[in-house]
Amino acid sequence: MTENRGPVWTRPPAAKPERLTQEAVVACAVDLADREGLEAVTVRRVAAELSARPMSLYSFFKRKDDLVDLMLDQVLAEMLLAEVPAGDWRAAIKAVVHRQLEVGRRHLWIMGAFGARAPIGPNAARHAEQSLAALAGLGLPPQRQVRLLRAIDTYLWGFAALSGQELASRQRDQLTEQEWRESTDAYFTGLVAGGDLPHLAEAGRHGLLRGEVEEWIADFDEGLDWLLNGFAATLDG
Repeated sequence: MTENRGPVWTRPPAAKPERLTQEAVVACAVDLADREGLEAVTVRRVAAELSARPMSLYSFFKRKDDLVDLMLDQVLAEMLLAEVPAGDWRAAIKAVVHRQLEVGRRHLWIMGAFGARAPIGPNAARHAEQSLAALAGLGLPPQRQVRLLRAIDTYLWGFAALSGQELASRQRDQLTEQEWRESTDAYFTGLVAGGDLPHLAEAGRHGLLRGEVEEWIADFDEGLDWLLNGFAATLDG
């Protein structure tokens, strides 16, 4: 190659490798988890993706669990709204949780990760602040605000985990959305053809499968309205 010709003194200096940063390591780990699942994330694999030595990563964390905590907090940063809507507490809460669903769809592994650890990093704290800000206009005692938010989180992440199963199955089986729809349509038709599942046949495929994203978002919103309506009924005045 021409850059290696001539005396060393006359050749351009070799490019210095970019300095490894915690942000680059965590971003690489998140990208790897998005592509192959959280189980694919190991210190050795992330180091290989970055063309770095595994030991060099341990200057940023001491164990893989620490790396996963950093990954969670980075994704929680994506869940933050630029601004919480003011005036209508229901609209504000819906904006917060819709953002969580939107980001969760991009990072399917996060559903399981949330179930295995308690996110308490700086972006988790900022997210908690936004959620509490959404309820600030109600004038509720802080303890009651927290209880409502925990009920919403329980519903949100339970729903997201179940809905994410189908998205993960499509990825795992390498099917497009259209291929998934056609194959599961054929399966469902055969399943109820015998007549021994009359209620499921009447409900349609939606009674067994989550359906398209638009469908399960509508399901989510209706369930959230039930939860918020029940809470609103307990408010004085």
